[in-house]
Parts: sequence; structure tokens; C-alpha cells
Amino acid sequence: MRHGYKAQYDYVELTVEQEGNHWRLALRDPRHGEDIVHEDEFPTADDARSAAMAFAVHHINVQHNDTLMLPKRLLWQEY
Repeated sequence: MRHGYKAQYDYVELTVEQEGNHWRLALRDPRHGEDIVHEDEFPTADDARSAAMAFAVHHINVQHNDTLMLPKRLLWQEY
């Protein structure tokens, strides 16, 4: 089993997982059937988690022109 972190924001799921010597940030959008991996590789899990909110907001608000109604915060769960 891989080690990482998961969070939910609105209808997207965010994951941060270690891949070799870096961390990857991924977004799963079940509403639109999309799985997207952030283009950057992050040196730490904290760096990836710090980038997650902007990644989610851009995906929801800009790419799909959906209105953001939730406060901009994430609750991460380790797995």
C-alpha cells in the first residue's frame, strides 16, 4: 500500500503521494470523469499539499466555470 494524503474539496478528490524522491499531487473529478496529475513534482508532501487548494479552485472555477460555494480549506487524512 502506498503512503500519502487525501482531501476532498467540493466535488473533487485530491491526493498527495510519494513517487520515488518526490511527491505528486493528483485531482480526481468524478463529476466530469477526469483524473489530472499536477505538472510539478514537489520535494515534500507539505509543498504538494500547499499547492492543492489552488489546483482544485482552478479546476472547478476556471476549467469548468462552476461556482465555488465552500470555504477554501482542506482537511487532509493520512493513509
